Amino acid sequence: HKTIMPRGSSCISLAILSVALLAPAADAIASVPHTVTGTAPKALSTYHTIRSALHPARQLRTSAPESVQSRGGLRGGASVGSLWARYEDLLDEEPLKTRIWSGFFIGVLGDIICQFATRSGDAFVIDVKRCLIFALWGAFGFTPLAFKWYGGMESALSQDIKFRFLLKTALDQTVFSTGITTLTFMCITVVEGLLAPLEWKMNALPRITSQSVLPLTTLVDHGWTKVTRNLWETLLENWKVWPAVQLLNFSVVPVKFQVLFVNLVAIWWNFVLSMFQHK
Repeated sequence: HKTIMPRGSSCISLAILSVALLAPAADAIASVPHTVTGTAPKALSTYHTIRSALHPARQLRTSAPESVQSRGGLRGGASVGSLWARYEDLLDEEPLKTRIWSGFFIGVLGDIICQFATRSGDAFVIDVKRCLIFALWGAFGFTPLAFKWYGGMESALSQDIKFRFLLKTALDQTVFSTGITTLTFMCITVVEGLLAPLEWKMNALPRITSQSVLPLTTLVDHGWTKVTRNLWETLLENWKVWPAVQLLNFSVVPVKFQVLFVNLVAIWWNFVLSMFQHK
């Protein structure tokens, strides 16, 4: 059997999430006092027009007949906006759980893209075990840590600090990047070692092979060796892109959406990590 990637639906989903992020970002920009932004009444009118176009969910929910809303939303393109509005509500109701699920599904997508890009030959069969390991680390490792890290910086750093977003970026790209990259290499190496006998491809049922499991202390040593060998090179690759991403994240994107924004960019970053992890 061949496994074919649903390229179109993946790209459409990413596009929808990316565009939807612009609406709250625009709200954040518009909330800055006019004396700072120099916003004129005409510009404000343009902003509200763009906001309505980018964020149709709430507009549709209020303008749709009550009978339509009670049936679970509108059909067609409007349903996407309704789903996004529900996602926003879930971020308020279950902030960590919602982010964990988001991190898991984005992790799955990122590793599938990585496997597809690095495939040998025309045949493409998803390595389910590898995909799940990366996705579970993204969901239960990176996402909770990032959630606490961003929330902690938001609480600890005074709003009166000038260029606060620059300080956040500097802390993130030194303390957090070094720590989370080290943890990623260590944890994935150990988990892959513990699951070494398991083989699971998309075109076959999972099976247990005769490969032995190394002692935990040996796996930890292997993880540390991978860290010392790859950490600096990975950080250099990280600093080519992530500082600019985090400057945008901390200056424009509301705290509520910062982990999601990072998870979306991490589709590319997971590709880089996977390359270093499996080279």
